[in-house]
Amino acid sequence: MGDNSGEFLNVENNTVYSSIAGLLKLLKLEEIFITNIKAYTNKLAEKVKNLQAYIDSVDYEFQQSFEDREKYVGNPINAFSLVRRTHQDLPKWHNYSQQIVGIEELFALEEIIDKIPDNKDMEYSLGKMHRLEQIYDLEAIELARGRIQSKQYNFRPSIRDCVALGEHKFKREEYQRASMWFRMAIKHEPEGNAEIINSILGDPKVKLYTLYAKSMLIFGMIKSNPSMTIAEAKKISYEALSKASLADVKSLLNELLSQTDDEIVYEMNVNKTKPSDYEIGCRGQFLGRRNHVCSYNFTITEFLRLAPLKQEVLNWDPYIVIYHNVLKDDEIDKLKQHSNDNAAEVVNPIEKRIFQRINELTRLSFLNQLIVSKNGPGTQKHIKEYSKGTLLFFLNNVELGGATVFPKLKISVFPQKGSCLIWYNTPDPRSEPLECPVLQGNKWVITKKVHTMDDLCSKRKQRVTNIF
Repeated sequence: MGDNSGEFLNVENNTVYSSIAGLLKLLKLEEIFITNIKAYTNKLAEKVKNLQAYIDSVDYEFQQSFEDREKYVGNPINAFSLVRRTHQDLPKWHNYSQQIVGIEELFALEEIIDKIPDNKDMEYSLGKMHRLEQIYDLEAIELARGRIQSKQYNFRPSIRDCVALGEHKFKREEYQRASMWFRMAIKHEPEGNAEIINSILGDPKVKLYTLYAKSMLIFGMIKSNPSMTIAEAKKISYEALSKASLADVKSLLNELLSQTDDEIVYEMNVNKTKPSDYEIGCRGQFLGRRNHVCSYNFTITEFLRLAPLKQEVLNWDPYIVIYHNVLKDDEIDKLKQHSNDNAAEVVNPIEKRIFQRINELTRLSFLNQLIVSKNGPGTQKHIKEYSKGTLLFFLNNVELGGATVFPKLKISVFPQKGSCLIWYNTPDPRSEPLECPVLQGNKWVITKKVHTMDDLCSKRKQRVTNIF
């Protein structure tokens, strides 16, 4: 696979529904859409059965708490499924609902349709899913079963989700991953009211078997003959399928589908390309470091002498250190609660205490405001450095993913609530950090840039004491 971190980290995030806040709004938008559909069906008794099939196809409860709703969109499959449903399905339900009666509900639906994800939103959501699969080496068969990194979740992608993901990878010429999503779509259990839903949304299995056969043939030819180009493999496979009889195609599909999913995955992963250091770091697979030192820091200020902070020196040159329990739970809660409003009377005192704490750690003073940010599943940002150093405060633990990785030093730092990661930004390329996308949950951080690190540099000369 090589070092492809640049591909993942340069993706521009300009879509409306790319953030957790945007996805929550989209979730609310879908709920409003369904509410209006319910009212509309009361006025169109002859269509109640058909439109009720749409309502039943939505797989979450409406009467949920904000925490439950946030958790719902915090799941990468749910987030993607939400974008796909509202991008692909809602316009078709809208068209079907156009009737003279129920004018009020129809106007409400029209307003919702104007706000649904566009092609750019859909492509961005597909791209996020692709990055997650590749960076974390996620298998379609595991995701289709509701499993992420061996952990079981209460979700299942729909057959249309599987087809959309497979088609996206097929267009990207990622035939191995495309074939597995097509396979999962073929083996998907029939959805309730399938006949009614398919009559409106279309049958997702149209061309599905052909796409599965094509992707498997192309992947198989390239794997058995690495010198063959993708263009050559596509041409040969397309010609073979066009000349094959229906019986031959069915025989090929039966042979492929007779193998177990695990057998298929094993065969496909033989001689798999080695992951990049960035991907290894995101997966938490770096080996432990020998020069990792843990201690209590009580030598910089009077405050630290009275209340020393637990520190881990992750690397000495360039210097990278993490301090634990720098932020208190009540401070974190208030910062998160007021991150999107103008409650200065609440936030400002907290910021002053945090600035004081930074000063105690670094002997540096700061005047500008702290920036609280929140990343959802699939979100990642390249940390572009224009300062001498960076302080990164973690406001929560992340269930899966979200590490800060120094690939050339083989160091991964996963979010630890209340801790602060500090590093130099030097010309040494080893000091350049990369952010891993969140795989499950959300990531809250505070980023602070500093423009002089002279006092912080002196810490490298301090005596390390009180090893824990």
